[in-house]
Amino acid sequence: MRLIPTTVLAAVVAAVLAAPAGAETVTATGSLIMKDKYGTSEAWGRTLKLPEGGKVVRVMDGTYGFSILDAKGDAIADFLLPQEAVGLELAAGEYTLSPYVCARHRHHHVEVTVEY
Repeated sequence: MRLIPTTVLAAVVAAVLAAPAGAETVTATGSLIMKDKYGTSEAWGRTLKLPEGGKVVRVMDGTYGFSILDAKGDAIADFLLPQEAVGLELAAGEYTLSPYVCARHRHHHVEVTVEY
């Protein structure tokens, strides 16, 4: 049986420990339906809860744009072109997505993924 030299083993262990840990991701959703006939709307989705600062890495749907709202309901970012949100850095906290709807298509959905 061959013994692995201690220095080689130590180098392998050091390399594994020095490797960066995998980044976590979280995805938020937002949907909005405007009911013009009744003058009402319905909104729902999954909030974005960031335990630490992160960066938007993916946006799906959101054809007509969307806003990102903070926990107080204030818009912190608005996007007419959804892909412009990619790269946006967000501080730790809780956020909500509010998709825009157009005059003809009165419903829309958006998904945003953040890596932290």
